[in-house]
Amino acid sequence: MNVALFSVEIFRWLWIAYALACVVYLVRYAMDLYKWNPFRKPVTLSESEKRILLKWLPIYGQMSAPVKERFEKRTVWYRMAKTFKFQGEIDYQEDVKLLLSGSLALMTLGISGYRMMTSLVEIVIYPTQYYSRIRRQYHVGEYNLGLKRVIVSSDRLWKGFEIADDNRNLVVHEFAHALSFHLIKQPFWEGIRFRNGLKRIKKLLASPDFSTKMENSDYFRAYGMTNLQEFFSVAVENFIETPDVFKADFPELYHIIKRMLNFDFLEDGDAPIKTAP
Repeated sequence: MNVALFSVEIFRWLWIAYALACVVYLVRYAMDLYKWNPFRKPVTLSESEKRILLKWLPIYGQMSAPVKERFEKRTVWYRMAKTFKFQGEIDYQEDVKLLLSGSLALMTLGISGYRMMTSLVEIVIYPTQYYSRIRRQYHVGEYNLGLKRVIVSSDRLWKGFEIADDNRNLVVHEFAHALSFHLIKQPFWEGIRFRNGLKRIKKLLASPDFSTKMENSDYFRAYGMTNLQEFFSVAVENFIETPDVFKADFPELYHIIKRMLNFDFLEDGDAPIKTAP
């Protein structure tokens, strides 16, 4: 074999080795990105983290063993898979990440396609209200579909969990927006169920009897009447914080929201939910 042929052969094998290395890298990267890497030791919640979640999300302690296991796995997954950006000096950053991840896990317990990669990839946390350059005004929280980003202020975040029954929870509200846009786009049963739920809510809001009942009640914040999406997010806040009152006062709407989120474990003896872990 002359030198030229030998050089070509070496180059060919080097190119094959390089191509294989690229494939391996991309596969490993994808596995890491979606947390499917079988070579990575599974991460679990520590006992202290479980106590934090139990303090701020007391429903965690009411879950059956299978539901609790799903909640913990998803909390860990969200904390690893989503990007958290802290703008400014914010105390207890790890606790904030844990609580945000746990809130997402709680809201998606009944949903199979819970990863929400099409609607939420980044969560930005400010110490307090911040100036939005897009909307040119100060905010305490918002959801940006184009950037797949939820933004919240830390002080309002904690306030939402400190007062557990005032139906005002910034984290739940903004995550409800992200979840809504995620489920609307789903082509299969979960998307169909969610879109049908939105249609039923819209029809209910247009009903004279329901409108009169809403006018005579202060259970839902007036901000929810801005549009259908805002009403859904406000209704989810109420659903999470005061489900018993919701069910008693607005049973039809309560069951629509419950169906949309497949939240059957909330009552009925912690009935198993047919979803992926």
